[in-house]
Amino acid sequence: MSPTAAQSHELLRNWPILVVAFVLVFLAFGIPTYSLPFMYGPAMEEFGWSNAQVNLISTAKFLIGAVAALGMGILVDRLGGRLAVLIGTATGGLAMALFLFATNLPVYYLAGAMLGFSASSIVAAMKIIVSRLFTIHQGMAVGIVLTATSTGGVVMPWVWGPLLEDGWNWRSIIAMMSFGPLLLAVPLWLIFVAMSKQSGPVIKAPTAITNSLSAWQHFRLICQDRNFWFIFIGIFLVSAVDQAVQQNTVQFFRVDKGMNLNGIAWAASLIAVLGVVGKVASGWMYDQFSIRGVRWTYMLLALSTWLILPVAGAFTLLLFIVTRGMAHGGMIVDVPTLTRHYFGVERMGLTLGTLSVAVNLGYAAGPPLLGWLADVNGGSFVNGMIIYGAIAAVAVLSLVRVSPRYWVPPAKRREVQAQAQGLAPAQAARVYAK
Repeated sequence: MSPTAAQSHELLRNWPILVVAFVLVFLAFGIPTYSLPFMYGPAMEEFGWSNAQVNLISTAKFLIGAVAALGMGILVDRLGGRLAVLIGTATGGLAMALFLFATNLPVYYLAGAMLGFSASSIVAAMKIIVSRLFTIHQGMAVGIVLTATSTGGVVMPWVWGPLLEDGWNWRSIIAMMSFGPLLLAVPLWLIFVAMSKQSGPVIKAPTAITNSLSAWQHFRLICQDRNFWFIFIGIFLVSAVDQAVQQNTVQFFRVDKGMNLNGIAWAASLIAVLGVVGKVASGWMYDQFSIRGVRWTYMLLALSTWLILPVAGAFTLLLFIVTRGMAHGGMIVDVPTLTRHYFGVERMGLTLGTLSVAVNLGYAAGPPLLGWLADVNGGSFVNGMIIYGAIAAVAVLSLVRVSPRYWVPPAKRREVQAQAQGLAPAQAARVYAK
């Protein structure tokens, strides 16, 4: 069987988990993530909060998310992914409902913290589950699932724009969206895991441990690797830039470019459409080029951040949208790739959870700092965008000396496929990992 045929067979064999994972990530991660930028302006108008104050919800969301990602990674290693996804999905629904009562900053931040717990739980668990099930093209499979986040960006501008224009309160809109996770996602997940004879056992199974190291010893071992810190820092920096730009693009276009909500909705939706394409494309690219492909995505992120500055007409706007959408598409997919290609499959939940801490810390730091820079510059985001583009360029340098250790280049996959023929799934996965 050729590598291409093996890849197709693997995707077809496991398509149900891709569909279910997509729905859950969309409802509990994509919807709230792409709703936040449309909440900031109305919240500032209703309660007189500043740019920095409304953006601090991202700090609350992602600081809690950092803890949740590590905790859920360990939980999936020990107990499997069924419980982690269930807890995360239900928490996300409750968090969106809580915004109905967010008439003060403490409740506003509490709802954001619950969203962070939910999102990190679901995404961390799904990354691990999908990475277990797919061995040939793990990157593409993860990219397909995570297109659900960008799909939220396609849909939400066309939900929020018309509802806000019609006079709906922003708190009522986000609370209404809690029905998706609570009434659809939770039952869907329970039914799927119970009925799936193929994916269900993998989802419910703990991670196989092949060495005698404890979780703490494994954590200490990876932290002693100098490249771990280069990877961690790079992920932190690009996550800070990506989330800050995502959360503040709406305000940038409103304040610095004078665009109306309809024009912004069109631009934001097109960016998200390209993000969908970018996630699948980046997953394919990471499978083909590994960490070198991740460096290219980081460089594109820097370029796209600078390209928002000269937007003045259709061409410059389209240029920004294309580069921004493709760069954003490569984010999130990079962490499973770096985890598996550099650290392998041993205690993947713990390793991926640890690197997800860097993601969430970056998400927590990036938006409020950019909001603060706008506040001190009279509401303008221009200087902040210049600085953030430079930060993304630094992230490229952090990965220059990092090379994959557990990755099979395309030219060698036929040989590895032959070696894996006839082996049990767990044994075949280890062959591919090496």
